[in-house]
Amino acid sequence: LAVMVLEIVNGRGLRGLAIIVIIMGVLQISSGLLRLGQVFRAVSPAVINGMLAGIGVLILSAQFHVMVDDNPKATGLENVLSIPEAIYKGIGGGDTPHQWAAFIGVLTLAVLVGIPAIRWGFISKIPAPLAAVVVASFIAWVFNAPIQLVDLPDSVLSALTYPSAESLALLSEPGVWGSAVALAFVASAETLLCATAVDAMHEGPRTDYDRELLAQGVGNSICGLLGSLPTTGVITRSTANVQSGATSRHSAVMVGAMLLIVLVIFPRALEVIPRASLAAMLVYVGYKLVRGRPYADLRRFGETELAIFAATVAIIVSVNLLTGIIVGFLLAAAKLIASQREKFHKFKVSMVKDEATGQTHLHLRGAASFLRLPRLAAALESLPPEGEVHLHVEELEYIDHACLDLLDRWECERIRSRTPVRVQWQTLHHRYHAGNPLDRTPQAHAEPPGKEHLLDFLTVDHIVIGSNFDDKWHAIDSIAHLLTDAKTGVSHKDLVQAVSQREHEASTCIGHGLMIPHGTITDECPLMGAMAISKDGWDFGADDGKPIHCVLMLATPDGQASKHLAVLAALARLFITQTDLRDRLVAASTPREAYELLNSEEAAAVNYAIEARPEA
Repeated sequence: LAVMVLEIVNGRGLRGLAIIVIIMGVLQISSGLLRLGQVFRAVSPAVINGMLAGIGVLILSAQFHVMVDDNPKATGLENVLSIPEAIYKGIGGGDTPHQWAAFIGVLTLAVLVGIPAIRWGFISKIPAPLAAVVVASFIAWVFNAPIQLVDLPDSVLSALTYPSAESLALLSEPGVWGSAVALAFVASAETLLCATAVDAMHEGPRTDYDRELLAQGVGNSICGLLGSLPTTGVITRSTANVQSGATSRHSAVMVGAMLLIVLVIFPRALEVIPRASLAAMLVYVGYKLVRGRPYADLRRFGETELAIFAATVAIIVSVNLLTGIIVGFLLAAAKLIASQREKFHKFKVSMVKDEATGQTHLHLRGAASFLRLPRLAAALESLPPEGEVHLHVEELEYIDHACLDLLDRWECERIRSRTPVRVQWQTLHHRYHAGNPLDRTPQAHAEPPGKEHLLDFLTVDHIVIGSNFDDKWHAIDSIAHLLTDAKTGVSHKDLVQAVSQREHEASTCIGHGLMIPHGTITDECPLMGAMAISKDGWDFGADDGKPIHCVLMLATPDGQASKHLAVLAALARLFITQTDLRDRLVAASTPREAYELLNSEEAAAVNYAIEARPEA
C-alpha cells in the first residue's frame, strides 16, 4: 500500500492523491453495503499464520536497523540479511550515535520484558510500553545522547492538503479510477486479512467484515477530503491492543482519539522520545508475532500446512505482503483440489429446528473448505443464541483446517454462553486426514471412531435408590462418597467443597424433580457422575415447589465443559419432556433397573452417541 501511495503522489501530487482516496472510500462503502467483506474470510489458517509471521519478520528486521539509528534497506530480505551489520554498528568500537541508539534500544527491550515479570505492588500495573518509553527518554535526556528523536511538523493542520477545483478535473481520467480501484482492493485486503488474524489472537467478539469495510470507507472518504494519506487496519496497533487486554472496538477508537489529542494539543512532548526506543518496541512486537504462531498445531494438521505457512512467510519477506498472501492462497487451493478433485467446490449447509425438543439440527454436506468458510460462518452465526445445537456430518465428505478451526471457536463461544452443542470431533478429524492424501494419516485418525454414549460415565455402582437425606447438603456429602476413591484420585473433601461452592452461587435444582449439583475437578480426571433416586422424593427447596426425585452429581474437568453441558441438557429434557420415561426411572427399585433403563433404546434421545474432542 505504501508503494502504491508513493507512486500516486509522484505521478499526480498530493491533491491528486486526495481525489483518488475519496473515490477509494466511496468504493469501500459500496462494497460494505453489498456485503463483499465476507469474501476475505475465505483464507486458510496456514496462510493467516504465515501472514502474521511474515509481517513479524518484516517489522523486526526493518526496525532492528532503526533501533541503531540506521536506515532500513530497500526490501525485507535485505533487512533480514543485513541484521549482522546492524549488530556490528551497535556494538562496534568508538563512541558513535549507533552505539548510543543501540544502548537505548536494548534498555527499552529490557524494560518491556522486565515490567511484566514483576508481580508485586503498583509496578505490575504499569503498562510496560509506557514505562519503556519514559525510561529511555529520561536516560537519553540525562546523558544528552547524540541520537535521533521523533520529528514532527510545526502543526498537524498545516500538513493537510485539501482537494482543489483543478484536482476535480482528474475525475474524468480513467487512470484515476483505476488507481482508486487498485488502492481500495489492496487496503481492504490488508485490513480484513489483519482482522481475520486478530480474531485468531483473542476470544472476544468476532469481526463484522462488512461493517469493517463500510467504516473504513467512511474513514477514507474523510481522509481524502482532508488531503491525508489513506487509512488501513494494521497488525502492529491491533496486536498491541490485544496484548494490553483490550476487549472491545472502543480500544481502536481510543487509540485514534489519543493520537489526535497528543498531535494537536502537545506535539512537542513527542519530540523528546528517541526513535531507537520506538523501534525497539516494534522489534519486540515483531518477535512476538513470529514466536506466537501455533507451529505445533500446524504440524498436527500435516506437513503440507507447514509448507504453505513457510512459503507464505518466504514470499512476504522476499517480495511483498500481498504477493505472499496470494501465493499462500493458491497453494492452499491447490492442496484442496488435489485432495477433492472435482468435488472441491460442492458444499451445502441446511438448518432444521425441532420445535418439540427445542433443538436445532445443522446438516453439513460435501466438502467444507476455506473457500466455503463464509457460507459455513454465516450458517453458524444465524443459529439461535439459545437452545441445544446438533451438528450432523454424516454426509460431509471432507473438511479442512480452516473450517475445523472455525467450528472449534464456535463451540467455545457456545460453551461460554452455557449453550450445549453436539459436535462429532473424531469423525471430523478422521474426514480431514482420510481426505488429505498429501499427508501421512496419524494412527489415531486412520479408522472411523468408535461409539461412546453420553451417559457412559454412569455405572451401576454409582447409582443409589431410596436414600434418606436431611437436606441437599447432606445429599451432596453422601453422593460424593460414590465418586471419591483411590481409582479416581479425587478426595471427598475437595469434591464436596467444589460442588458446595457452586451450589452456594446458584441452586442446581432444575425443577420437575431433578437436581444436578456439579463442581470442577482437575483435568487429569475424566467426567464422573453419581445418581440418587427416590420415588417419594426429597424437599430441597426447588423453585417450582416440587420434591426432588433424582439427584445427579457431576464432577467435571475444565476440558470437558461441552460434555458437561450436553449431560445437563439431556437430563433436563428427560425430566421435562419424556415424562413416561422419567416416571419409570423414578420408580426403579434397583440400581441395575435404573441403569438398564438409561441405556435402553427408549432412552437413546437422551443417552445418544457422542465423540470426544481428540487430543492429537
